[in-house]
Amino acid sequence: MAELERPAQTRQEKAVAWAATHAGELAGVGAPLIGGAVWSPWLCLLAVPGTAAWVASELRLRRTTRTARTSITTTGAPALTTAPAEHEQQSTGDGDQIAATGSPERKEAHR
Repeated sequence: MAELERPAQTRQEKAVAWAATHAGELAGVGAPLIGGAVWSPWLCLLAVPGTAAWVASELRLRRTTRTARTSITTTGAPALTTAPAEHEQQSTGDGDQIAATGSPERKEAHR
């Protein structure tokens, strides 16, 4: 049975997935802000510790996953040289030169 390919996510699907995974943080920051707008502006101060905890958590997560993110985003392909070793032609002194065999092909990674 052939594998089913998942179609690319739309921006809306990505936003809904992000909001679903961060629902607790959004509620912790949003509830005091809404309460402050409805009842008393002093309730907005309750959002400050929630926001600080969320920022600290996201920074810690970003710091711990830095190596994994950089290894995924970099292709690791070696840089092409201007003249590969098999293309370097050297003079032997009597007019003979070493012939180049083949040409290098550049392969690009698809993202």
